[in-house]
Amino acid sequence: MKSEKDLRRAIVQVCKQIHQKGWISSTDGNVSARLANNRLLITPTGIHKGFMDERDLIVVDMEGNLIRGTRQPSSEILLHLTCYCERPDIQSVVHAHPTMCVAFSMAGITLAKCLLPEVVFTLGAIPTANYAPPSTQEVADSIRCHVKEHDAIILERHGSLTVGKDVFAAYNTLERMEHVAEMTYYARQIGEVRPLEPRQIEELQRIGEAHGWARKKVTVNERCNNCNACGKLAPERNNGAAAPDVERVVEEEVARALAGRG
Repeated sequence: MKSEKDLRRAIVQVCKQIHQKGWISSTDGNVSARLANNRLLITPTGIHKGFMDERDLIVVDMEGNLIRGTRQPSSEILLHLTCYCERPDIQSVVHAHPTMCVAFSMAGITLAKCLLPEVVFTLGAIPTANYAPPSTQEVADSIRCHVKEHDAIILERHGSLTVGKDVFAAYNTLERMEHVAEMTYYARQIGEVRPLEPRQIEELQRIGEAHGWARKKVTVNERCNNCNACGKLAPERNNGAAAPDVERVVEEEVARALAGRG
């Protein structure tokens, strides 16, 4: 485990990178890392991630109580605690608002299907958690079934959640997920987007295992992995009927987000 000093430096670096990418604005988003003795190092509430200093970070216990620092815990502390409690292997959590991923969730388009070999190797299916009001227990509950087996999750109309073995691994997963969303968006402008076939996915999984890469959860041969691509976790909002102008909706949301960066 890295020292607290190193983790502070890493969290600040990642926060500034996410802000520069335009995947958070102002005080949005939060990043945390696991410390020894059941403690977490996390960004506090109400602080601009682009101008944050290592001294601004705070330490909390596994119940979200402030242990050390001059600021209050992030409003999304429950989201982070759920991840660490569900999976002891998680060492860092990143919550951001990546433009394309959020726009797709607003338009009702899932990214859970495997479209690229890189997705099978590095991410697996990217589930979308059902909508829940930000900063509530409902948000934490919405990702509980997904985070058990997925490292990248989209929060409907809210943002993203990525986890990893360290701060940079969690950030890398965020970057990959948004890149997949961008390629999916452009592909949909050209024509129909077809996912990889089951046999192709299984072949890629065998290749990955031969290289010693951990097998990621994907949807193959109708084996359910709770990715929510079929909308089973919220059938009242996911009836399978695609909106006829869904591309227009995504275009408008992306254009609005990009205009806000100016």
